[in-house]
Amino acid sequence: MKKHVAITLLVLTSLGVLRAHVEIERQDGRYFLSYQGKKHDVLGTLQNQTTALLRRCASVQALDVNSPDARAVLSTIQNYSPPDSQKARLLGLTQKDAWLLAEVEFTTLNPAVVLLKITPNHINVVDAAIWSGTTAPWTAAPLIRRYISERAPQVPPDLMDCFDPVGGLFK
Repeated sequence: MKKHVAITLLVLTSLGVLRAHVEIERQDGRYFLSYQGKKHDVLGTLQNQTTALLRRCASVQALDVNSPDARAVLSTIQNYSPPDSQKARLLGLTQKDAWLLAEVEFTTLNPAVVLLKITPNHINVVDAAIWSGTTAPWTAAPLIRRYISERAPQVPPDLMDCFDPVGGLFK
């Protein structure tokens, strides 16, 4: 067999195999790669890795989830929508200036990422900026970052960029 015929057949066979096993699908206005029935958010993964490389987290403070400040944040979240929210457990907490980003899990509710703002007398949940539920098939961190940033455009970008989920559902 001539070399150019073999190369042509190899390319056509490879394209046929790819076409049979790999698809690009659109869901919720975004695209993902479907390989043998499993969905992969290639663009979200790339975006997450790029953010991890370029972000500046020096001004973002990770707070100890057992600190008095963290307990005050947890209390605010627990009182936000009782009775289900009263069983919240804080997984992670970061702060930039007067802004806090908390990752929480509950016994009867889906895990959540909650944006809060500190005012002189209170810690307030930013009602429109709460992510709760699954992120599948999307890569969790960029999806949650974008969702909260769109609903609270005044939040410092570096606080959002430095958010890395720790809970099992968002990993």
